[in-house]
Amino acid sequence: MRQGFGGHHGVVADLSADLVFPVTKQLTLSGGPRLTGGTAASMSPYFSITPAQSALSGLPVYDARGGLRSYGLGTQATFTFNRNWATAIFFEYERLAGDAANSPLVTLRGSRNQVQVGIDLTYSFNVPGLW
Repeated sequence: MRQGFGGHHGVVADLSADLVFPVTKQLTLSGGPRLTGGTAASMSPYFSITPAQSALSGLPVYDARGGLRSYGLGTQATFTFNRNWATAIFFEYERLAGDAANSPLVTLRGSRNQVQVGIDLTYSFNVPGLW
């Protein structure tokens, strides 16, 4: 769970369960289902359409409430170079659900199907005296 600040001020809950397969000492594959929900305060800034926005965009006024936002699958391959450095590539597919999926932003101008692909580079370190 996380509390928003900035873009929204609601609460978002993510649930995932991955199977992890260590292929070698350096390479790990993982993946599994994803589920995301949120309060109205977390969904409204992204999926609601105010009367002013409606007048400018031509989209109908819409009030997104909280609940289930999406469900899907994710997978990741992580390569560990050494004790400090690792990199990963990931792929996530999510299908918008509930009020998010019913928003005119999605039904008229977007898609319920969402994909993310990314790569990261991680540096890990210890703080003396804490571990």
